[in-house]
Amino acid sequence: MAFNNLKINTVKKIFEITEEEAEELLKHQAKYLKTNPAKLLNSYSAVVKRILEEAEERKAKEKKYNSKNLLILKYKEEIIDLYKQGFGYLKISKAMDINHKAKISKSAIENFIKKNNITRN
Repeated sequence: MAFNNLKINTVKKIFEITEEEAEELLKHQAKYLKTNPAKLLNSYSAVVKRILEEAEERKAKEKKYNSKNLLILKYKEEIIDLYKQGFGYLKISKAMDINHKAKISKSAIENFIKKNNITRN
């Protein structure tokens, strides 16, 4: 039974198996599920595409804001939210100290906001 080589290669890469093993896997699963192996292969490729897209989106979100300060990275979402709500750098610094007992300087927050081009909208 011949399968689309491109789709077989994606299944092969995901499960880290050889091409023959991938074909055997599809045949066995198709037999177990009582379906056509081609339909099973199509469903695998659709699911894999979705998983890879979600992984890329997560990586893009994680890498979006950069800073060397570990405290800023830990609380980056809250810092950005406070800035967008209209808080100044000093108020954000004080809020971090009060809410999380995290001492982040005004200038560190200012540098983080400016380097990452965060706007208030």
